[in-house]
Amino acid sequence: MSLPDESTVSMSGRTVQTDWIVGIAMMVVSVSCAIAYYLILSTIYKDKELFRMASYKFMFFLGVFDVFQCFPHFVTGIFTVTQTVFHPGLAKVMGVIATPCYVTFTLLTIFLSFNRFIQLSSNTLELFFFGGKRWMIWILIASFIWLLFVLALSSPWATIRYIPDWYSWDYDTDLLFSKYVQKVEMCIEIGGIFVSMFFYMLIINKLLKTKKQYLISKSYNAEIKVLIQATVITVYCTVLNVLWHNYSWLLPQHLWSYTALNFMWICNSAVHPIIYFIVNKAIRHKIGTKRSGTALGPVTVFENRKLEKATHTDHTMVSVKY
Repeated sequence: MSLPDESTVSMSGRTVQTDWIVGIAMMVVSVSCAIAYYLILSTIYKDKELFRMASYKFMFFLGVFDVFQCFPHFVTGIFTVTQTVFHPGLAKVMGVIATPCYVTFTLLTIFLSFNRFIQLSSNTLELFFFGGKRWMIWILIASFIWLLFVLALSSPWATIRYIPDWYSWDYDTDLLFSKYVQKVEMCIEIGGIFVSMFFYMLIINKLLKTKKQYLISKSYNAEIKVLIQATVITVYCTVLNVLWHNYSWLLPQHLWSYTALNFMWICNSAVHPIIYFIVNKAIRHKIGTKRSGTALGPVTVFENRKLEKATHTDHTMVSVKY
């Protein structure tokens, strides 16, 4: 995203009151997302039956990288209220945290969609790609990309930082390699959308062809419900990423357009927990039971298998960025 010259900020409609309103809203939404994510991730991690499945491992690590983004969002809320980043190094650190985590989140959603497709297609291929400890290879690949972005944005040659005047983020194009890091990020984020959509189209096609093989109608209905959910998330993130990376083509270059897109990115961390909580009755039940202090009965492997199919794609796509 290329922000307009800061000399025009006085004409943008920003006031002291909007600084406080937008900044506080950013902080509240960030904290709320982090709390919601904590409840879900802790439930998945503590449930040994769920966490032994590759799909839940992907969703867990995907959620971890997503929730890490809540911290820079909270800090940028402070930047917005005070209209200062306090120190350029602090602003750079926030970019180093946010961008690599978001890119890794995108990669893990691709891996998750691939895992779901393989799981529905062939037990042999599932064991080949994800059996035993092989799921860790995919996590390591995503972590390696995360490290590359961390190193690139930590260097003196590339930076992405939050600009309080415009309630949004931008790369420092005065630095030599910022534009190259931005292009690589854009390719991963926009390309990742279409790769995931491709796998989900294959999944839908396979479900339609094998509908009669589902002996238990509830299983099929659960699949359809999750695919509808996955479609909603994918469409949301597609709109977000396309608008963010092609902003000048589609939206007016105005403060509130930047603000809306930034909040779409922040709220991406809210979309996943909300839908996760609504769709996954078992997880919702466990969270409710945990709060009431009652014990849960054992969950059978068969029920977990159905739950796995009903939640494999809950984290379908991403939010947006730069």
